[in-house]
Amino acid sequence: MRAVVIAGLLLSSTAHADDKTNDGYCEFVEGVASAESAVLMSPTLFMQIGRLEQSSQSVQPGDQPGSARFIGGVQWSLSRTYEGVATRGRARAECKRHSALEQIRGETLFRAFEARAKVFDDALPEAEKIVKSATADFDARRLGVQEATASRLRLEELKRLSTETHQAMSILPRPTGGALTLTAFQDADDDVERHDAKIRRSKAVDVSVRFGVDEFLNGSVNSDTSSPYFAVLQVGVNLGLIFQSGGNSRAREARQRYIRSGRDPLSVDATADRLKQLVDTATRRAAETAALEADLAKQIAMLDKIGGEDSKRYKQTVWFDLIKIRAERAYHEAHAAALNQIMGGSK
Repeated sequence: MRAVVIAGLLLSSTAHADDKTNDGYCEFVEGVASAESAVLMSPTLFMQIGRLEQSSQSVQPGDQPGSARFIGGVQWSLSRTYEGVATRGRARAECKRHSALEQIRGETLFRAFEARAKVFDDALPEAEKIVKSATADFDARRLGVQEATASRLRLEELKRLSTETHQAMSILPRPTGGALTLTAFQDADDDVERHDAKIRRSKAVDVSVRFGVDEFLNGSVNSDTSSPYFAVLQVGVNLGLIFQSGGNSRAREARQRYIRSGRDPLSVDATADRLKQLVDTATRRAAETAALEADLAKQIAMLDKIGGEDSKRYKQTVWFDLIKIRAERAYHEAHAAALNQIMGGSK
């Protein structure tokens, strides 16, 4: 049983308590996106200075080709800004996808651990009474030291199992109160692919604005009275944009099939086949532990009928085993119910 608790802790070590996971994944992907988009969305300062050759048509009166010249200003790319916005949107979608998957994994385990913890918590007061009774019998010389020590050890085992179960629950996402489905994960994954398509489209278009100063530095007085300031709108479209939409559509449809196939390592626990396997395992274990619980309950009933101090001591030993098996049954039943809810409510 302790191994099961530890396994649950390992499986849920990346779970979170809310939409922003505690494992740092969302902070990582959003931090990377913020750094990348900061470069994409910010304007660029540019400068050229030196003896820049000019054609005879571009030379101003009083200046000769090869005169020292300064060109400088600011360039802002609208298409790169769009790419930066899409990059941040993709990071948010990736965070939602991660959170949805961890919610599916973690919330089902939380419900299972919660059911197990309730059995232990309800049984601990009765266990305390049994140990107090054993201690009183030991003080009155009606019980040997070995039996009294065994009672205390069984109580400590229940306390340890209860503590480990609550610790496992503490790192899992608490139930949101809503229905558990795969839809949130699948929609978030689809949103990631949509943002990827936006980023790919943005690379086919170049829309930018440049403004600044273009002036000769030789100190001569020009008869031309035109302003040295300039502003330019530049638009460029790669003709591959015409053929890109078909590829994006195929990529999105293929991604949806790939996710539902379970062959993607990311979504292996978010497919109907995988959930069915987990449900079958949990249901089988629930039936096995229920049968064992029924047998132990029959033993306790028989010992009650027999009576006597020896039967009482043995009944207490069986009772502690009964509580552990009952907790296991509650765990598997709650886990199977939560997994069945996901399967029933998913598209």
